[in-house]
Amino acid sequence: MLKSKLYLFVLILIIPGMYAQSPGNGYTDLVNPFIGTEGAGNTFPGAALPFGMVKLGPDSGDLLSNSGYVPDEDIKGFSHTHVSGTGGGAKYGNILVMPYTGPFELNGIRSAAANEKASPGYFSADLLDYDIKAQFTVSHRVGFHKYEFSGDATPGLLINAGSLLGEGHCCDENQELIGSEIQVISDSEIKGYSRVRGGWNKGGAYTVYFYAITDKPAISSATWKGEEISTTQKSRYNSGEKTGAFLEFDRNMKELNLKVGISFISSEKAKANLEKEVPHWDFEKLRQESSGKWEDMLNNIQVSTKNNDLKTIFYTALYHTMLMPTNRTGENPYWKSELPYYDDYYAIWDTYRATNPLLTLILPDRETQIVNSLLNIYQHEGYMPDSRSGNSTGRTQGGSNTDMVIADAILKGLEDIDYELAYEAMIQNAEIPPGGKQETNGRGGINKYIELGYVPAEYEPEKTDPSLHTPKLYDRAGTRTVEYAANDWAIAQVAKELGEEEAYKKYKKRASNWANLWRPVETEGVKGFIWPKRRDGSWVEDFSVEKYGSWGNFFYEANSWEYSFYVPQDVNSLIDSTGGKKEFIKRLDIFFENEHFKVDNEPSFFTPTLYTYAGYQYRTNERIRKIIEENYTAQRDGIPGNDDAGSMSAWLVFNSLGFYPNAGQDVYIITSPHFKEAILDIGNDKELILKAENLSDENIYIEKVLLNGSPLNRAWFRHSEIDEGGEMEFIMTSRPTDFGTKNLPPSLSDKGLK
Repeated sequence: MLKSKLYLFVLILIIPGMYAQSPGNGYTDLVNPFIGTEGAGNTFPGAALPFGMVKLGPDSGDLLSNSGYVPDEDIKGFSHTHVSGTGGGAKYGNILVMPYTGPFELNGIRSAAANEKASPGYFSADLLDYDIKAQFTVSHRVGFHKYEFSGDATPGLLINAGSLLGEGHCCDENQELIGSEIQVISDSEIKGYSRVRGGWNKGGAYTVYFYAITDKPAISSATWKGEEISTTQKSRYNSGEKTGAFLEFDRNMKELNLKVGISFISSEKAKANLEKEVPHWDFEKLRQESSGKWEDMLNNIQVSTKNNDLKTIFYTALYHTMLMPTNRTGENPYWKSELPYYDDYYAIWDTYRATNPLLTLILPDRETQIVNSLLNIYQHEGYMPDSRSGNSTGRTQGGSNTDMVIADAILKGLEDIDYELAYEAMIQNAEIPPGGKQETNGRGGINKYIELGYVPAEYEPEKTDPSLHTPKLYDRAGTRTVEYAANDWAIAQVAKELGEEEAYKKYKKRASNWANLWRPVETEGVKGFIWPKRRDGSWVEDFSVEKYGSWGNFFYEANSWEYSFYVPQDVNSLIDSTGGKKEFIKRLDIFFENEHFKVDNEPSFFTPTLYTYAGYQYRTNERIRKIIEENYTAQRDGIPGNDDAGSMSAWLVFNSLGFYPNAGQDVYIITSPHFKEAILDIGNDKELILKAENLSDENIYIEKVLLNGSPLNRAWFRHSEIDEGGEMEFIMTSRPTDFGTKNLPPSLSDKGLK
């Protein structure tokens, strides 16, 4: 952590249903976990630690929400596993617990909620139907429940081993219960498991085991299987129907504490996790510890501004970048390894652009663990994953973007990584067809990409995939081609770092393959777009640059307006292809002003910085400010799209600090500083201090930048220039200047690059 901790003691106006004042009285007080729970954000509001395995929170409504939480809908219980910010079919929602009063009613236990509060590591709600105050906090693998009963009815506790999110979701993305088990061991102990498959990644089966202990004995208990309730059977197992148990307590009991340990190995391991991590019954002590761990994490960046809303937006965004992936080291049911094991990469197609570079910058040790986890998966399964959840790799959305993560790591000097092994994994992506797992591993259509220099529009399954008999028209051929080209540049850079000169030349050449799909058609006054091409080299005529795609289409989650800007490895060549800098700036202006820019999805993340590549940094600055001001707020709907494991949030963090990474490279583009001062802990007792002199609502433009007291004379910098810390000073003014008009950011095709 920073040697000189600058704590911000800020008086926060507590709005019912939005905040709970956390015990840390510091940066955690600036976090509002409800931001993103409404609108498109899909963020998880419950209790979790940084990268924690337990994510304990409410499951509401029809149980189709990705995060479990649906505002203003009845709560059906509080489960221990969730993801945050994701789209598509829901995942997890395992081991659901719900307190109640009065007689037990199978399938009828639910409650309206009020006074919901959340802070890092904590969640609470009043369950109105039962007069219960429910509070939750966590350790890494244990959920701690505290229930206060106000009424006179008999208190009860439901534990549902068969509950899950996403049953009945469309598009083959539903979760399906395979089996569950419940066993009442004593009047205060219950164990069991939930075994589930499916969800967004169409993943294989995963099992969540649990061990639960109450601090007071139950006076009676019962179990159920399907619709059958028994007061005599203490153990229930079923391969299809749900199982669970309910406990009833003394009518005079007013408080009940419950600890639930989970594991992906066994119930015994869940019990061991519980006993090791939370050997006491002190709820407030654990809450303080949880808040303290978040305080240490959030303290990695200290910002100074009088705008309290901006602080809340910023620290909530920083918080969201640390919820996933999930650290499950020691909890891998498939193999043992000395390397770390992380799950819930959901998905690297989203996170490689900003989240992974942010962790590389402020949590390099954590990012090192994440990279080693990817290599661990490669060693045992043959490919690094693009997405992975429930211990199952599934659904590569575009390119093999772990290549970008590896390049980012080696170029920015992360240590304790076997880069020879990483290079081997990258070559596996780039050269070996994934056979029957075209949508899961590596690069689908790689043989045709190697042969033709692009993935053709009439994409054919590899012959090694007998389950697919007919060609799929388009099937993300555009997305794959341009992303494979960027991935090839990542491989080229790693090859060069490792002294593989011939491989460097090979993949550098392949990094220009995006141009093979560049067609000089004109629309809205601009010329040239990425366009579908057949195997014989002819263009597909029935195509629109505005067609937004998904699975099976030419583009994934974007259109040609967006992907025709995606050449991060060689923006100079892209500018030339559009007709030069003047035409390129015109194209960018039309892109933004005619609303082709999609703020709610990742393919446009890097586009606002492209003005800087043409020498117009002030336009990058203006666009970034407008995007933030119009789309990010401190309200519950304050994230413009699916947060995607913190991706939308990481974009906000970087750009409000004043720079943004070109992922997979060691280059940062200067964007739009929003804080008068920011101090970043970049590891090993090193600090990067950012200052914006004269910053105000009027003074939003950059006159010049000083790096360690010397003029930078360009609107970009390399990681090596800040990796030892130092000070970067932005001198702000009220009008656009010539800052950034010379010494433009580097591109693959720069003269002198061999």
